Amino acid sequence: MPRNPREWQERYAYHGTHLAFRPETDTRVSLSIHPICNLPQVVRTTLSPGLVFRDKRMVRDGNDNINLAVSFESGLNLSQGGREVCLGRNDATIMRADTPGTAGTRRQFKVLEISIPQSERQVRGARADTSLMKVLNRHSETLKLLVGYIGVLSKTGMPANQEARNAVGRHVIDLTVLAATECAIGESHADCVVVARRTAALEHIASHFHEPGLTGSILARKLGISQRYLQRLLQETQNSFTEHVNEWRLNRAFALLTAANSAARVSDIAFEAGFSDLAHFHRLFRVRFGDTPNGVRGTARASETNRA
Repeated sequence: MPRNPREWQERYAYHGTHLAFRPETDTRVSLSIHPICNLPQVVRTTLSPGLVFRDKRMVRDGNDNINLAVSFESGLNLSQGGREVCLGRNDATIMRADTPGTAGTRRQFKVLEISIPQSERQVRGARADTSLMKVLNRHSETLKLLVGYIGVLSKTGMPANQEARNAVGRHVIDLTVLAATECAIGESHADCVVVARRTAALEHIASHFHEPGLTGSILARKLGISQRYLQRLLQETQNSFTEHVNEWRLNRAFALLTAANSAARVSDIAFEAGFSDLAHFHRLFRVRFGDTPNGVRGTARASETNRA
């Protein structure tokens, strides 16, 4: 975390934009900037009460990016080009880097900022700058999809393959433009939408696999899509919804069975992992690991004894 506004300003400039910060008087200054997964155009910033600004001198630096700012707190006031907006929690707006502007509030605020270079502004005929200084509502389907996709990236990290990393960068920019132009995406086949929705589906499975009532129809409803569309999203992973859920449950059961000093009953472990049918669990477990749950537990205990 930067120790003072100047250090924060230097770190922010490293990511392509020169900004200054004027803290509220008599308040403790707290500043941080976190790039998301080494994506140069995506940063998350936390600031104490005060005013962030880009003045006439700063805009001469040649930066002509379009910036999508998503506020994670309510009451963020922004001003640019004679227009003013006040963002609620998870609302967003578009600002230009080549025009003086300000953003501030009298309490701590957190902002996700995504910068779109001039060369990337136009995507499928849509221009992000048509939404300059308009409130992009938090309930926007595409805005939620974009923020959710970036949230998963911040947890899982970027793929190792350079081609895949480049694709992630393109998807973020494409989703940003779609969010900024408030395009209705429906059950789109656009790469950025398909990837972001598939990512959301897999993240939900990973977080909720232990819930016995989790079904494809429930997940589809949660994501606001049809079950048929969900099936198509998962086809490219080579596994169905049920196969993804069972893999998570089986791996969880295996981890619980082989944990040091594990004394829980096999039935309790199966239910904790999300299985509601014990016979079904035993069949799947044997196919997946080549042994019964008790056999796997016995092998793990023997290994522990030998190591001791």
